[in-house]
Parts: sequence; C-alpha cells; structure tokens
Amino acid sequence: MPKSLFLFIALSLSILFSSQASSSMIPDDGIDDSEALKDLILNTAENSALKIEEPGVYDICSAIIVRNLNNIVITANTGVILKKCDQFEGEYILSFYNSRFIEINGFIFRGLTTDKINYVWGEQGILFAGSEDISIKHNQFFDFGDAAIRATSSHLSSHDTNINSFRIDIRNNYFENVTQVTTTHPWNNNYGGTHDITVEDNIFEGLKGALKFATVKPVSKALVRYNTFKNTKGTAIEITYYSNVKIIANTFIDSDKFILNAYPNKPKSVTEPFNWGSIYFTHNTVLRSKGGIRIQSDVTGELIDDKYVRGIYINNNHFIDVDMTVYPEKKYWYLINLFTRGGKSYLFSTIKDNVYNLLPEVDFVKKTSGFTVEDNTLIKPENN
Repeated sequence: MPKSLFLFIALSLSILFSSQASSSMIPDDGIDDSEALKDLILNTAENSALKIEEPGVYDICSAIIVRNLNNIVITANTGVILKKCDQFEGEYILSFYNSRFIEINGFIFRGLTTDKINYVWGEQGILFAGSEDISIKHNQFFDFGDAAIRATSSHLSSHDTNINSFRIDIRNNYFENVTQVTTTHPWNNNYGGTHDITVEDNIFEGLKGALKFATVKPVSKALVRYNTFKNTKGTAIEITYYSNVKIIANTFIDSDKFILNAYPNKPKSVTEPFNWGSIYFTHNTVLRSKGGIRIQSDVTGELIDDKYVRGIYINNNHFIDVDMTVYPEKKYWYLINLFTRGGKSYLFSTIKDNVYNLLPEVDFVKKTSGFTVEDNTLIKPENN
C-alpha cells in the first residue's frame, strides 16, 4: 500500500474514532463524564486531534490524570463546558505529567469557588507537570479557588534535572474569579518552575492571587505581553527568583494591590544560592491602582552568591491615579518602591521615560543606589 494512502486511512480512522467515541459523553445529563473523557484522551492517536463537538455542560466528578501523552490536540466547539461536580474528588480537572506537544483549545472550565475574596487551596483547573511544548489557548476559566493553570517541573519526571518543564504557551484565554496562574508546585525543594513560559493576549478579571512566576531552583525566561488585568484583588504579577522576565504592553485597571511585586523566595525553601535579575517592565499602562511596583533585592537569612540584582528596567510606562493605599504607612507611598536589606543591592537598572501623575501625598520613586532615574514626565491628575 502506498505510504500516502496508508497515512490518509490512518488519519481518517483516527478522526472517525474520535467523533464516534465522543458520543459516550452526553452534555447536560447530570452523569459523570470524567472516565469517558479520560478514555477519549488516552485513545487519541499521536499526531491527531480529539474534538468535543456537542455544546453543553459535561460533569467532571473526579480528577483526570494522564501521563506520557504526546502530540495531540484536545479541542472543543463553542459552548463546551467542563464543570466540576459539587462533590469533586481530587484537585485538578485535568492533570498532565511528562507530556509533550499538547494543545488545549476552546473549552470553558468551571470550578467550585464562587467566593470573590477568599482562596480555597487545592481547588484547581489544569496541571502540566514535567511537560514541554504545551499550548493552552482560546479557553475560559471561572471560579477556581487556587490555580486555574499550574505549569511546573515534576518530581516524577524521567529527566534527571531540577527544571523539567519547558515552553508553555498560555494565549488568548479569559480568566474570571480565579486565584492564580502559577509555576509553583508542592513537591519539595529539589525542583524549580518552568523555563520559557509565555502568557500573551489573555484577560484576567477579578484575579484573587497573582500571575506568579516562582522557583526554588535557577530558571529563566518568561514573557507577559498584551494582557489585560481588571479588578485584580491580589497582586497582578509576582516574580520570585525568576530571571529574564519581560512584562510588555499590558493594561492594568482597578487593582487592589501591587501591579508587580518581585522578591526572593523564603530562605527555608532554597538549598543553594543563585542569582536573579533582568526584569523588564516596559510600555505598560496602569490605571487606578492601590499599589504600584515593589522590588526587594534580598531577605534576611538568604543564601548569597552575587551581591547584586542586575538589570531591573522600568521604562516607557504610564502610571495614572495610583494612590498607594495598599500600604497603611505613608512613608511607602511611592509609585515605585525599591528595597534592600543590605545583603544585595542593585546594578545596571533604570527607571526612565515613564509618564505619571501623583495623587495627594504620593511620590514617584523611593530611590536606592544602582538605579538611573531620568526623563520621566509628571502630568497633572485629571479633574473628576
């Protein structure tokens, strides 16, 4: 049989199988669909797609855990909802371990935490652990008390390395009333976060925690671009020991805490000294926030190697109506707060070409050595 004909038949059978198998999942019937969905995923051939076509609510009553999955697309037509049952067993709707080239596209994920303020740790959406070349796009996430998406290294990986999560792309999703999207994990202190993660063109509405890049092992490269953060209850973006993080052309509207908070991890979580820096916060717009930018170079008890945090760039941004009431003490009422406890200081860092206004009793930057502050433009507050 010619190879091209064989491939055509194989692909046709794969698509036919997926279409037929999806009939085992019936929306809006109140019956648990978790085992049926897991079977569909496990029986999808490599280099093919599983598509859930019928719109409606699919009840997921237990965690779907998949290992060593490669080269498949899991997609849905408009209106396909994966919703946790009230008595859901487990943490995540979907967990992928040691998987490669996976795409999740077009779903609505619904958790159980409708509370708009409080966290519910362990009530989560999707986990990718020890995985690489992952795409999560065009989905919607609602009401997760913990992480809507967690992408991190795994203690179960076949890679004998501290970092085994690579190239995660989170794009064109909508998040409402979730606590976080994060690279953290609960394993132990031997594993870090994700190397090379992109978060682009997403909308975060009512985020209770943060978009968080954190690690306890050296890791780098994160891009946060063209996102909108609205009515954020927590800090919009947290960075803990990540390096080479580019936060570019995002919009932050009505934030209750900081826009950006970068700081070292807890000393008890870190077993070796390592260096961090190269943080770019550029071409962003901040409108009405209770906190601005907070950078802390070191903490008491930290293991120190290089005595400098190098390359913090806060350039070409707009800060409008930031009142700094996140701090009860007015001595911290600066749009940009730069702290050091003396173990590390800053080097080769700039705050330049920003446009800002100042509300009563608020100043622009709490200066420290190692920063060049120049060519920033103060404008008068708009009359209300």
